[in-house]
Amino acid sequence: MTKKSKKGPSVKIKRFLLIRGSLVILGSILAYIGYTNFITSNVNPAIKKDTYIFIKTGSSYDDVKKMLTDKKILLSVSSFDFVASLMGYKNNIHPGRYLIRPHNNNKNLIRLLKSGIQVPYKLSFGGVHSKYDLAGKISQQLETDSSAIIKMINSEFFQSKNDLDSNSVLTFFISDTTAFYYTTNTQQFMEEMKKISDNFWNEENRSKAKALGLTQAQVSILASIIEKETSKDSEKPMIAGLYINRLKKKGWKLEADPTVIFALDDFTKQRVYNSDLEVNSPYNTYKYEGLPPGPICIPSVSSITAVLNYTHHDYMYMCAKEDFSGFHNFAKTLAEHKLNAKRYYAELKRRNIH
Repeated sequence: MTKKSKKGPSVKIKRFLLIRGSLVILGSILAYIGYTNFITSNVNPAIKKDTYIFIKTGSSYDDVKKMLTDKKILLSVSSFDFVASLMGYKNNIHPGRYLIRPHNNNKNLIRLLKSGIQVPYKLSFGGVHSKYDLAGKISQQLETDSSAIIKMINSEFFQSKNDLDSNSVLTFFISDTTAFYYTTNTQQFMEEMKKISDNFWNEENRSKAKALGLTQAQVSILASIIEKETSKDSEKPMIAGLYINRLKKKGWKLEADPTVIFALDDFTKQRVYNSDLEVNSPYNTYKYEGLPPGPICIPSVSSITAVLNYTHHDYMYMCAKEDFSGFHNFAKTLAEHKLNAKRYYAELKRRNIH
């Protein structure tokens, strides 16, 4: 009896093994592609911890990709492009301000941008000196047009509606901590400012202003002087009390150095000289009695509150402390004030400050 020869694997088995091997290889390739494009970090680790990008309304996908490229946020533009296509981001662009973190991957980055979840701003515009400064600063932080803000606050309708004029128009704005989204437009911004103003000027604060014999605008004008006199919130009610004493005293002028600096339009000036006091301007409170016609800046809430809740005292003079702490020495008489001033100027000379 003859032996049967052993047969090799059947054609079907060979085909199965070949297909299985091919699938394993394909799966490995797809896993590698998925890992490198979706999972591994594609945000440049060299970027700062808190890096924000701004996507303007009407931006296209190419605009977003160009911005990310120009800012060198992406390690691989092609992998971002690939994932953006698969995740359907290219036709789902949402404007806004977004926080980009280092070491992030394409999947999370695109999910964030596609969600439209913005990081809001806490607007900063306290201390600005003019409506043009205000409009410029706001347009740097929000998607508003500076010329539109100027046009609105210059309008007779706006000023009449809010009992303001061209000089006092900045008193409409209260520098609060309200958060705004980057996509806030001019109309929305102004409506929110109105809400903040109405909320601050409640019945209690209106009554306090009335008791002082001042309008809301005049309270803010005085507060703007205090804002520039000191950065010390604890001292603001004392300074407010001093200026209110001067306002009430017949024949007295406010004689506030910050108003002279405003009149000179030189905000780099750190020291006011006698020659500066001659500047002919309604904002020069060494020349003209009473409050200036408008604010010299947008005051903080703490400065406005200091006026409404001023400290009652008999001080009429103040001079910066000679220790340069930012606080002031107060005096009731001119003789006492001269002694305070003598110590301060002696220290200026000692430190060779001119």
